[in-house]
Amino acid sequence: MNALKFIDNKEIIIEILHLAIDYLIGNITDEQTLRSSHKYGFQNADDFLLVIRIISKFYKDILVKCEKLTQFSGITPEMSRLAHLVLSARYPELRSNLEHWEFLEKKNVIESFVWDTRLILGDSSFGRNIHQLTTLVLQYRHIHIQKELYFEMNSVILSDFIYLLENLLTR
Repeated sequence: MNALKFIDNKEIIIEILHLAIDYLIGNITDEQTLRSSHKYGFQNADDFLLVIRIISKFYKDILVKCEKLTQFSGITPEMSRLAHLVLSARYPELRSNLEHWEFLEKKNVIESFVWDTRLILGDSSFGRNIHQLTTLVLQYRHIHIQKELYFEMNSVILSDFIYLLENLLTR
């Protein structure tokens, strides 16, 4: 955190604080953070990533443990004011992300799905065996583990599956 004490430009400090929040909620990755280090005047990209991680943990501790901004050692009064300003501006986004993260700890959450339909125009046993085959891939996450679940089904089973999902959604 001592690296931020040498930055005189308040706009850059505010951008770094916003970047730390983006890092916390997953809008940027380690690689993107490392690439942007020189933009903010850091000679060593790893030091910049460390600062972003520390600030992100600081913001997460504020949200989870309901700590006050002044409890963080190494913050000047001016930086404390700027950190509070950035936190106030991004609080709804941080709160919703924290609720989402807490939900992910308890449940499996489907993030996305991909489907593909193929028309099979025969097989080795019977040349006129024409049928439709659908592949469905569900991508879900539990805590930080991302998994995929593959289904292959014909049109009858696919219709039953869609009917089941529609009934679940109406409840």
